[in-house]
Amino acid sequence: MKRITQLSWPARLLFFAMAILLWSCSATQPVTATRDEIIAAIQQNRWIFIAERSDPPVNRGMTLSSGYFAECKGDTATFGLPYAGVMQGPARFPDGTGPLKFTSTKVQLVKEQKTDGRWIVQLKPLDQPDVVSATFTFFDNGRASLDVILANRSPIDFFGKVTPLR
Repeated sequence: MKRITQLSWPARLLFFAMAILLWSCSATQPVTATRDEIIAAIQQNRWIFIAERSDPPVNRGMTLSSGYFAECKGDTATFGLPYAGVMQGPARFPDGTGPLKFTSTKVQLVKEQKTDGRWIVQLKPLDQPDVVSATFTFFDNGRASLDVILANRSPIDFFGKVTPLR
């Protein structure tokens, strides 16, 4: 009986693909900020939400590349997020950037700390007619989610992390 001592190239490829899959499914890197720093950033309105995944209602969710964010600096909010969904009315962004790429200097913030360590922060940009509200859920371990309700478009959800602004 002949003994096989080498793997064929398809078997090697399969082994390599499985190793990559297992590596990508491993635990995410820990957030560098401490629990107290995250809570202080939320209380002082000086935080940044870094989007890692989007979940539009019409397509499958997708992993996002780096560079997508929403940040709060006092009474100013800056959004740089992609949008995928259904438009139900006219587009109102003349610079062609999209409904979730803007800076708002007139924001209304409502914060609520829950007993399980999470924070609910509802941000309403009063000078952006397309965005009705952006509701952030921040966890004290640095994970976060964002639910955006738009005036003339379907809502969209994002998942990622929150870190203090330095």
